[in-house]
Amino acid sequence: MSDSIDAHPVISTKHELLMRLRERSAPDCAATLDLDSGVGTDVRRKGEEERLLRIARLRGSLNSAHDRLDKQQAFARLAGYAKAGFEIKR
Repeated sequence: MSDSIDAHPVISTKHELLMRLRERSAPDCAATLDLDSGVGTDVRRKGEEERLLRIARLRGSLNSAHDRLDKQQAFARLAGYAKAGFEIKR
């Protein structure tokens, strides 16, 4: 794998992003009584932070890939236009 901080796949996919967005926990509207209030809260908070960080990385990766694709398409169109302008007409 890669030597990055997280042990997630190198390839970012829209499927993984949508799956992680579905896995996010909804904010609690009402207070609840948990027996493991201190440790349990810390574990849940840490897990949620890791999920949100991965979601941010996925969004960034997919957005930059989309931008690169748009740029490549624009340059390909310009290259075709320039080539058509220099072709010898008989």
